[in-house]
Order: sequence, then C-alpha cells, then structure tokens
Amino acid sequence: MDRPPIGSDVSKNAIDEAVCDMKISTTMVMATLCFFAVVGQTRTAEDDPHWPEQIVKRAFDEVSTGLRTSWSERYLARLGDSAAPEIMKCISAKPSRKESTQTALTLVKMSFADPRTITREQNRLPTNTMVLLDYLDKHTRDADVKSKISSIRKQLQGESSRAKPKMSN
Repeated sequence: MDRPPIGSDVSKNAIDEAVCDMKISTTMVMATLCFFAVVGQTRTAEDDPHWPEQIVKRAFDEVSTGLRTSWSERYLARLGDSAAPEIMKCISAKPSRKESTQTALTLVKMSFADPRTITREQNRLPTNTMVLLDYLDKHTRDADVKSKISSIRKQLQGESSRAKPKMSN
C-alpha cells in the first residue's frame, strides 16, 4: 500500500486528529489529578484551630446583646467542651458582671444542646466545662446564678455519664 505524500491533506488531517486526541487525553489526565489533589486536601473550617475562638466570641457578643442566631446555635452545638476555654477568655476580657456570667452559662448550654452533633468525640465530655462552672461559681455571689450553675452542672454530669464509653472485659 502506498503512503500519501507528506504534504497531502490526508496526512494533515490524520496529524490534526492525533494532536486533538492527545490534547483531550492530556486534559482528562490533568483534570483527574487536580480532582484528587483537591479532594485529598479538603479541610473544613472546623479544622482551623481558631474556629472555636471565632464562634464563641461571635456568640458571646450576640448573646450579650440579647440576640441569638441559628448560626451561633448550630456551630456552638458542634463545639461541646472545646467552647469552655474560649468562654473563659471572653469572661476574662470583660469586667466581672452578672450579665457576663449569665451569657457564659447560656453559651455552655448551647455548646451541649445536642451532644450527637459535637464533632470531636473528646469534646462530648464536659471536662473543661466543669472547670469553667467551678470558676463561675466561685466568682459569683448571686443565689439565682449559683442555682443555674448547679443545674447546668447536674445536667452535664448526667449526660456525660451516659456518653462515657463502656469498658469491655
């Protein structure tokens, strides 16, 4: 079989077709690699170490002014025990007042509103939160606030006893 001359239209079309196929193949390989690179490095906002601080600060400011948003409620409910140190920072930054203590208690309740939504398992146990409640209890004289602290403590202790992993023998 005779080959068409190199300069002929047939060979030009064959070369154009081969180049087009190669471009398509290269594009598909690159797109696949980029997809796996992006999926493999997907990070959520919750992976950011400053995320709890930002959520608690925003919620503290909102609740202090009498505002409660679904955004704050939803994200605080995911924090659980990791909210306690951030709440402590907010309290420490403000003068000690009954309102700040009540705001802190509201945030504690919001942080444990639905323990099933708490993202990290270690934050389902209120270890830091109990320390925060002890601190609040020691720094308030108001009987009503002390009663709320006691009530929240009992509620969290009851929930944490149900949440503790069972030891197998």
